[in-house]
Amino acid sequence: MKNIFKVLLCLLFLTSLKTYAQTCDLQFVVILNNGTNYDVKVQIQGSSSFKLGTSNITFNYNSDDLGDPSLLEAHNFSGGSYSTLTVTKPLTGVTSINIVFNGSSGNGTTVNTGWTDVATVRFPTLDQNGNSSLSFRTSTPNKTGVFVDNNSTEVTQGTWSSLNTNPLPVELSSFSASAKQNIVNLQWQTKTEVNNYGFEVERRSRKSEDRSQYNSQWIKVGFVDGNGNSNSPKDYSFMDKNLTGGSKFAYRLKQVDNDGTFTYSDEVEVAVVPDKYELYQNYPNPFNPVTNIKFSLPEATKVRIDIFNIIGEKVKTLIEQNMEAGFHVVPFDAENLTSGTYIYRLQTENFTQIKKMLLLK
Repeated sequence: MKNIFKVLLCLLFLTSLKTYAQTCDLQFVVILNNGTNYDVKVQIQGSSSFKLGTSNITFNYNSDDLGDPSLLEAHNFSGGSYSTLTVTKPLTGVTSINIVFNGSSGNGTTVNTGWTDVATVRFPTLDQNGNSSLSFRTSTPNKTGVFVDNNSTEVTQGTWSSLNTNPLPVELSSFSASAKQNIVNLQWQTKTEVNNYGFEVERRSRKSEDRSQYNSQWIKVGFVDGNGNSNSPKDYSFMDKNLTGGSKFAYRLKQVDNDGTFTYSDEVEVAVVPDKYELYQNYPNPFNPVTNIKFSLPEATKVRIDIFNIIGEKVKTLIEQNMEAGFHVVPFDAENLTSGTYIYRLQTENFTQIKKMLLLK
């Protein structure tokens, strides 16, 4: 009986060691920095995965340069078994992200070994030449406390990163987009720059008038070098050529500092709508065995593309579907066809056009 008791004590001891050995890291990520608002996302990760319970993530900020915080978005620990996540200001220059877990142990949301979003907090920018001075609080009062979902076991502090950046290292005064055919011209101007490495240009397409409906995630389409440090206006431009796959596109700038810190600009949208139906010459041509067929639609319509051999026999229907207005490209793989001249035909409700292409194997 004594031996069994000792084994149980050992198991409890090992479990206790495992619990206290669990650590969590915290970090800030700047999401928006446009001279009016300074938005930061707070993220958490564990040395091993655990389920988050009632916790308060508190951090200092420079109240001389940043205004009162407000919750912009709660990400993973609000609703369901959690009360609505809140952001409060318990002291001047202190922000608290408040998470309340009401469920039973083992049913909390998992914090993984990769970064998990907690909340995005917005600060109005009061002084564009000041510093944010963000740092997680490690001592009372209002010490950060992270607990597992039994709401009693505290997770040990790991690496809690600070962020002490100028609220506006690059002040963007304008950002616009214009389109001609399927080429978009982006132009922007900065008032001032501090440690500006450059701008990544990002794009995504929208598939309807509903701004929440997008065809794709943000993709990087180019990079423009910055001017480092400047107290005078600087003008920039970028041309995004040969757009396909839609008629509405959104763009944003990812401004990157020399130390790797980055912030996003507001989005601009542009419509890229052709003024006529047109079937373009395939490219490459001649080809082996894959080529691309490009066409433009000034309106949404049903589209069919057929491939014929030189004596008029249909060898393939490439597409037959409804498509939105815009410039489109469809690949054609002739792997199973012999060399020779082929005809491709575009048909819509109001338009038909044919062209020839040459397959050389």
